[in-house]
Amino acid sequence: MFAAIFSAPTVYASDQAIIDAFKLAKLKSGELVVDLGCGNARSLIIAARIFGAKGVGVEISPYCFLKSRWNVFLAGESKNIKIIFGDFKKAKKHLGHANVVYLYLLNKVLTAIEPWFFAAIKEDARVVSLSFTFTEHIFIKSAKTFNLGKKTKIFLYGKDNL
Repeated sequence: MFAAIFSAPTVYASDQAIIDAFKLAKLKSGELVVDLGCGNARSLIIAARIFGAKGVGVEISPYCFLKSRWNVFLAGESKNIKIIFGDFKKAKKHLGHANVVYLYLLNKVLTAIEPWFFAAIKEDARVVSLSFTFTEHIFIKSAKTFNLGKKTKIFLYGKDNL
């Protein structure tokens, strides 16, 4: 409820949609993934377990923050995944090091963060957004996936695609 009031409702993506997003981003072992609004940290756990990546998640909901920390612990990925409590700007320094940024945020949230977000990511960062698009930046590529019982798309962005 906290997240719904201040940003967006908590909705969990399917494992297959997350895997498809990381495949579109060509996530490689040892790379850093940042997930803004990480929810239950499933995306970061998948990134670590399946792709061999490291991860940083940011979550503003106290419940989801605690749940994500617990899930990371239970998955045995505490050495590979860090969860930060707070708003997205708390991840700004991590965004500057991220190889891939995973987003499952509403259009209005993407529009609100777009200016500072693209200024914060490094030049060669790959950004994948599940189902929703930015206003000013144009996606490089898209792919179809299946999420929440429906067909949807994943969008791949680079830093300078205006």
